[in-house]
Amino acid sequence: MILPHINEIASLCAAHGITQAIISPGSRSASISLAFENHPEIDVKVVADERSAAFIGMGIAQQLRRPVALICTSGSAVYNYAPAVAEAYYQEIPLLVITADRPPEWIDQYDGQTIQQEGIFGNHIKASLSLPVDLSHSDAKWHSNRLVNQAILVSEEYPKGPVHLNVPIREPFYPSEGDKYEYPETRRITANKTERTLSENTWKELLNVWQKAQSRLLVVGQLEPDSDLTESLTLLQSKTNLTIINEVTGNQQDIEKAIGKQDLFLQGQLKIQTPDLLITFGKSLISKNLKIFLRKNPPKYHWHIKEGNRLNDGLQHLSNNLNLSPTYFASELTKRVSSENHSDLNLDWFKIEQEASRKSEEFIKQSDFGELKAVHNVLQQIPANSQLHLANSMAVRYANFVGIRAKGVEVFCNRGTSGIDGSNSTAVGAALASGKLTTLLTGDMAFLYDRNAFWHGYDLSNLRIIVLNNAGGGIFGMIKGPKTQSSYQKLFQTEQPLTAKLTAKEFGFDYAKVKNEDRLNDELKEFFKPSASPKIIEVFSDPRKNEEIFTAYKSYCLGL
Repeated sequence: MILPHINEIASLCAAHGITQAIISPGSRSASISLAFENHPEIDVKVVADERSAAFIGMGIAQQLRRPVALICTSGSAVYNYAPAVAEAYYQEIPLLVITADRPPEWIDQYDGQTIQQEGIFGNHIKASLSLPVDLSHSDAKWHSNRLVNQAILVSEEYPKGPVHLNVPIREPFYPSEGDKYEYPETRRITANKTERTLSENTWKELLNVWQKAQSRLLVVGQLEPDSDLTESLTLLQSKTNLTIINEVTGNQQDIEKAIGKQDLFLQGQLKIQTPDLLITFGKSLISKNLKIFLRKNPPKYHWHIKEGNRLNDGLQHLSNNLNLSPTYFASELTKRVSSENHSDLNLDWFKIEQEASRKSEEFIKQSDFGELKAVHNVLQQIPANSQLHLANSMAVRYANFVGIRAKGVEVFCNRGTSGIDGSNSTAVGAALASGKLTTLLTGDMAFLYDRNAFWHGYDLSNLRIIVLNNAGGGIFGMIKGPKTQSSYQKLFQTEQPLTAKLTAKEFGFDYAKVKNEDRLNDELKEFFKPSASPKIIEVFSDPRKNEEIFTAYKSYCLGL
């Protein structure tokens, strides 16, 4: 039996421009899966593990900047979406989470795969909607159409994010032999988008503050790549000598004079001028030292620019929250401000940045081989105009310390919840969607945690993975606290003997094992070249040696 209101979900998705669906097999969801699979405008991929499927879908949505449909059956399958739903919520990535459900009368009756699915994602969802189970009345059909339209529109409103559409279905839900899938035209509700701008009076107020400020600092937190923003910020800096700090996930490393070594030179007691005006773009910041500095040294004014009504006052001194596109703001500000010859703040910070960069390169060149040198050498070789995905824990921190030289490298990291789960899957989704060379830099724990990311038959020949294998959770040896505990080795180091070799063999990756710098450099000569198979380089190192090197690195660069 074909259910028309289920077919309508697929039709509305296509009408709204949702062309990608990730499905995990199940019986209760069969009618939804078949409706999407048979729709001519929707590309369906099947991933068995719901947790990996959700992160893969998120990686695709991240690249397309459009919602992706996730479809699974009822019961515990739904709960496996939760980590990716929370990550998408805080990264503001649109997802349409479609879950099949039992009819309401069967919930809590000890029948198979019946759990309370309505509101299952709690506060980490933009909206949670349930379709009516009986659609015999015309009002129920109208209601169903309205809810599906609403779900899609809400996912795309700023801040973008995941929306849950729960679909209770009664048996029979499999089509009969000879049934044909038809997708008649249906009502699509359009939300006409408008550009947010500032009034002339508001611009006058802001420019007055700009002119009064003796020193200014702009910090770019996590943002999706945007060449127009890079161009505007480059012009703004050349016109005003504005000091710009770019975190590696801010995707503004192509700005020639952007500050990137802040985590090194802000760690000590170096006296650095505090800005009168702080401007921040984007979402989370990686650098703890930068956050501490800005919290302890409050600017007179702090403007935060990001689309959406979510208030971000993590630096604790916010004065103006501007619900605007950073690109619009940077472009308009550049047009409206006067040219200036110099800025003491810019000269001070840039001089310190240059010295920190010099000392960083000097130290790494002469240091023993370990994770720091391995990451440095990999990021020196990463091709221009490719993608870099960073797992959490030490991978993203190393990258933020070392930086990227190649032009046009797009950087992504799951810094919404900052968990290690889903790093592989997100990179897989991005590789499938973008078609670009996609490199994942990850640790052994994050890699092993998400091996089901590769449990499908889709082409990943453009995927490259660097696994930093220190046989456990190396980050806990790098931060204060864990090492002083009597159960450090047992509870925090999580020593494990596994490697990526068998995973590579199982899923058809080319694999190389590296234990020294010469071997790594030899492998990197071919690693990024096109191939028929994805590739893994696994870098083995001693976690205690890594701790010693990292501590010495920070101490060496501290003496600026």
